[in-house]
Amino acid sequence: MAAKFEILSPRAGEFRWVLSSQGRVLAESDAYTRKVSCVNALESFRKAAPTAVVIDTTTARVVKSPSPDTVTGKAARVTGRALGKVAATVKKVV
Repeated sequence: MAAKFEILSPRAGEFRWVLSSQGRVLAESDAYTRKVSCVNALESFRKAAPTAVVIDTTTARVVKSPSPDTVTGKAARVTGRALGKVAATVKKVV
């Protein structure tokens, strides 16, 4: 099952987006007072996520994700299930 974004309105005049996969929440936004602001934030997140840099402060390494068209390999496994595919380049932080 693929990940999905949902736009929710838990209270009147409040909008949030939630990214979930297989019934698990992967990310969620802060509250927005306008739906268009919520949608803009969601789109910004979608565009930035495939190229976002992962900084592991426990090992002083930077893991940089490639562009989406060059993604290969298996992602980390959680409870025996592959979450997706990813390729990473590891660089040392100076």
